[in-house]
Amino acid sequence: MDILTHTLSGVAIGTVVSGFSNRGFRDKASILLFSGFAGALPDFDAISLWSGFDSTIGSFCNLPLDGKDIYSGKLWYSHHAFLHSALAAILIAGVIGSFFYLVDRKREGLTDNSMFDVVGKRKLLLIGFILGFLMHLIEDMPTPASSWGGIAFFWPLKTYIGGSGDIWWWNNYDIFLIVAGVIILNLSLLIFTNFVRFELKKYTTVVFLIGFILVMIQIKSRDCDFAYSGNTSHYQALEKESKRIQKDILGDKLYSLMESLDKKLKIYF
Repeated sequence: MDILTHTLSGVAIGTVVSGFSNRGFRDKASILLFSGFAGALPDFDAISLWSGFDSTIGSFCNLPLDGKDIYSGKLWYSHHAFLHSALAAILIAGVIGSFFYLVDRKREGLTDNSMFDVVGKRKLLLIGFILGFLMHLIEDMPTPASSWGGIAFFWPLKTYIGGSGDIWWWNNYDIFLIVAGVIILNLSLLIFTNFVRFELKKYTTVVFLIGFILVMIQIKSRDCDFAYSGNTSHYQALEKESKRIQKDILGDKLYSLMESLDKKLKIYF
């Protein structure tokens, strides 16, 4: 799935987690920021496709393959490998928690500051990060298997899961709009709670679950099988079919609007 939808899905998770926070705007905004960052982070492993990768990182690390082969391979640092695992989410969250601990100790000048106390103050931020990260992995599972056969969710096990090909890599405007709708509704609830008291976490959770169900319905109702392994000579035809499906779902006007936005962006969407 495209990086924009991944990022916004992390933000959508963040709107739910921030609903559990009793702190102010700054704390809630931090949760949203880190959750969105986590939603995008797994695709950092696509850096091997960067045009300067071989002459910089590849040369410095003396990597045995060029960037394109690394990307499509099954090395631990290939695309859909370590950074697409649950373990990566936990380990990176641990690194972030440790960073906060070191910063707080230095800033407060304490030598007996418990790491559990520091992490406890930011547990919702770290939970949002982990959930945003995991949401990215879940969203990648219905995409085609390609050369990987799915994602290495259980890394370091060599088993790859997903790759069902229920949806195409991008052009999933309907899913993007559902995710955006969840964010708008939940942010509205977050603002509204400043004026009227209600149990925010229940409402934001319900909105997210409804959005998640709608996304699953859209994923499972495509009338085209996008599955392929390795490489495919039908790549352009499958991409065209994905756009045709979107046009059927959204209608001519909304589809044209989304396609116009797509063309303006410098990323796959």
